[in-house]
Amino acid sequence: MEASLKNLRMRFTASMGLLSGALLLVLSVILCLAVYVSSEITAAAILDAMLENPDKEVTDDMGRPSFAFYSDGISYTILPAYADRLAGYGDAEDDIVSAAVAADHGKFDFDGMYFRVSSSALPGGSKVYAVIDRTSDHNNITTTVSLVVLIYITSLVVAVLFFYLYSSYALAPVAESMQKQRDLIANASHELKTPLTVIATNLAVMKSEPQSTIEENAKWMDAIEAQIKRMNGLIVSMLQLSKIENAPPPFADVDLSEITEGACLGFDALCFEKGLRLMTKIAPGIRVLGDRDALDRLVASLLDNATKYCDEKGKIGLTLSADNRRARLCVLNTGEAVSDEDAKHIFERFYRSDGARRNPDGNSFGLGLAIARATVLAHGGNIECHGIAGKGTVFEVTLPLSKTSARRTHKRNNSAVADSARDLPGECDSYDAESSLPPSSEGDGDEV
Repeated sequence: MEASLKNLRMRFTASMGLLSGALLLVLSVILCLAVYVSSEITAAAILDAMLENPDKEVTDDMGRPSFAFYSDGISYTILPAYADRLAGYGDAEDDIVSAAVAADHGKFDFDGMYFRVSSSALPGGSKVYAVIDRTSDHNNITTTVSLVVLIYITSLVVAVLFFYLYSSYALAPVAESMQKQRDLIANASHELKTPLTVIATNLAVMKSEPQSTIEENAKWMDAIEAQIKRMNGLIVSMLQLSKIENAPPPFADVDLSEITEGACLGFDALCFEKGLRLMTKIAPGIRVLGDRDALDRLVASLLDNATKYCDEKGKIGLTLSADNRRARLCVLNTGEAVSDEDAKHIFERFYRSDGARRNPDGNSFGLGLAIARATVLAHGGNIECHGIAGKGTVFEVTLPLSKTSARRTHKRNNSAVADSARDLPGECDSYDAESSLPPSSEGDGDEV
């Protein structure tokens, strides 16, 4: 995985570096072209102005020297308005004029100096020439290009370094997904290893006694069937978790109170069989936007978890309430409280801790709470777990209300439950020692 992640980081950095380099190159070329075109346009404008009024001195706002003269191809005459400018070139005056006449129109250079010339024909065969010194433009463009290249290289190096460092953050979800996939394969392989070993062993025993009857092999066949059911349960749970995480179900306005009551009724017989007391306090008419089947499995999963880890002859409490914005479902079971460390990891796939959250029947794969968490997150809610020392463990789920339920809840002045599970640890002293549930007045709670 480390090699794959490193390869992804390099590819991400390379692709972003190429993209940044292309963008910076385009901006650099545009900047250089803007400087060049600007100098060319202003130089051409000066030359046109000089040719339109040869006898009138034209001054360049950018300070570039310019001059004009008449020539018949053999000799030349400097226009009086520009006599002092041409004289500034000293002994090179005649050579510059000759080069200008030879170029006639366009650019030319002489002795490290760069010029641009334009001409206009006059009656009699002579011409008037306008010349502007572009040496400063050439130097400015050269300097600009050098600076732009330096800035480009520096910016590209900085961008590559930035994207390489940023890639660890940008690819964090990918790394997490890869790690989860790796853990999933490892944990699933570990979970499947035991039932497959049992099946192989039982088959080997049956093969060693080919004359035995079906009745004589019944216990081996029952063991194989049990292990097949166990593997099937693992596969179904994995598929369910993958479906929730990758393809959230379609949502509708559903009655969470009705769903919760139905789930509680389904656990009535189980709690009675185990000698547990199920106490509920469900506010009516709480509606959320979600998938009915997924929410039913969520409530059932929390109740199933509570019955598994509740102490003998213990109590299970369930409360459902709502404020103006969110529904709050709390499930509490008495017994050994989950530790703070276990509470941090209890929703992870295949996580099973020692002590209170161990696997008592060998049929738990540590996926139930992971599926519950994925379901809650898919519905835009939040789920938490914490233990109450000497009392038990609380799971708290909050889900956003649907618009219709939010309006009705806003009109109600009180909810079915005054305390939230978040407040439970701070109010342990107010719990009944017998039930480990919030004390309530007669008629406030229901015993299923």
